[in-house]
Amino acid sequence: MSSRLKIVTVGPFPPLRGGISDFHDSLVKQLSKSSDVTVLNFKSLYPKIFFPGKSQYGSNQSSFKNVYTILSPLNIISWIKGRFFLKKNNPDKLIVSYWNFFFIPLYIFLLGSVRKGNRYVLFHNVFSHERKIFESFFLKYFLNKIDYCIVMNNHNKELIQTINSKVKIINNLHPIYDIPKSNTPNNIHKKDLKIEGKKTILFFGLIREYKGLDLLIKSIQLSKEKVENLQVLVVGESYQSLKPYHRMIKEFGIEDHFIFINRFIAKSNIEKYFLSSDLVVLPYKSASQSGILSLAYNFNRPVIVTDVGGLSEYVSNERSGFIVEPNPKNISDKINIFFNSNLFSEMSNFIKDHKEKFSWKLFEKRLNLYE
Repeated sequence: MSSRLKIVTVGPFPPLRGGISDFHDSLVKQLSKSSDVTVLNFKSLYPKIFFPGKSQYGSNQSSFKNVYTILSPLNIISWIKGRFFLKKNNPDKLIVSYWNFFFIPLYIFLLGSVRKGNRYVLFHNVFSHERKIFESFFLKYFLNKIDYCIVMNNHNKELIQTINSKVKIINNLHPIYDIPKSNTPNNIHKKDLKIEGKKTILFFGLIREYKGLDLLIKSIQLSKEKVENLQVLVVGESYQSLKPYHRMIKEFGIEDHFIFINRFIAKSNIEKYFLSSDLVVLPYKSASQSGILSLAYNFNRPVIVTDVGGLSEYVSNERSGFIVEPNPKNISDKINIFFNSNLFSEMSNFIKDHKEKFSWKLFEKRLNLYE
């Protein structure tokens, strides 16, 4: 490689919070090892009236400083500033983070300022989780403006191909977030959470209907007599009322099995919850891929995932975890097997020895940016 590429990336970036922002931060740090990277960030992602969470900003800060915070999806002036910025920088490659059709008009406007053949869009989702009937129409027009679609599972690849069979697709793998582990013993974290001696399951991340917390609650009701000292940590901010979940837990008489920590967890505090847990369960009803799965592997935690979207592509069944149908009995059966057969050490060691294929270095290589 004779010279460094000029790359501009567009998307949420710290201190904006959330998995896509964290992903963008890690991607930029990897790309900047080989290229000159500039980030075009958002001032905010959604109007306050439409945002269900407590804040769009977190305490997370990035060590990467070449960031221009310009964009706002409803401010046309910011679009013009973003387009002017791109024309002035004239990047060799533009990489845009996509997850919701709400941003398509802005993204089409920005893509028009970059030379054809150099426009990449990284799809975290093809369709939004609460899918709208008119999304296919917007996506069809959007795909005509993209040179390369980057996806992270076959499920998203197939969704794109049903809309546009001619678009070029780079099928990659969601890398593992590199969150350094401290030297704090696991039992200190468990003591702090008052779950010493418990067989602990973690449900982590934003609580939304499609993530299937109700399926996990029903699973615990089935497993409570078969696994001693079973405990569930439900950790994350809720974008919906928690009352139906608490009501269900009370009806099943399993209040003692659940601890809710209903707030957004900063990156610096994530370790506490994963290292306190023996098993991470993703009982999703729909999905593309999941950053939670990446976090679990970062901390060498086995997983149970439902066979929806692209989740199963990341799990070696019965080795790094279990792949199940999205129903309480199947989830419960695997919880029972995992704990009663003492599979933690075996599965954790397998993850430790086989997670290199999810590295950021390999993710960058598969993009073929430098060819």
